[in-house]
Amino acid sequence: MGNNTKKSIEQINDVSRQLLSRILVMQADSKILPQEQDLKNIKIQSIDDENKELTELTEKRQILMTKLFEQNTADSISSESEVLEEMITLDSKLIANAKLSKQAITEKMIKIKKSKKVTKSYQKY
Repeated sequence: MGNNTKKSIEQINDVSRQLLSRILVMQADSKILPQEQDLKNIKIQSIDDENKELTELTEKRQILMTKLFEQNTADSISSESEVLEEMITLDSKLIANAKLSKQAITEKMIKIKKSKKVTKSYQKY
């Protein structure tokens, strides 16, 4: 049973690493992408695909974690301390990067809203 527990945690860690990697790539892309209008349409499909992939990885990770805790005892899980520590570390990194992404999106939304207000005020004249 211990071997199955370890394999389950390792699967979660693999998916977590994939998810973290995708988040980091998206963060890097959002910083270097030009904001030119003609490129926006090209990038929309790519962003949609990336969002779909993030959603799928998140759902897969959630399913694996649910199964881990449903199918294993607390003792069998805690006995796999090495891979469990890695899972905790990856989880912390995912949380931190998700917060950074949320903050960046919020800042972009504020810029867009301000830009729309400026545009509307110019249209009055």
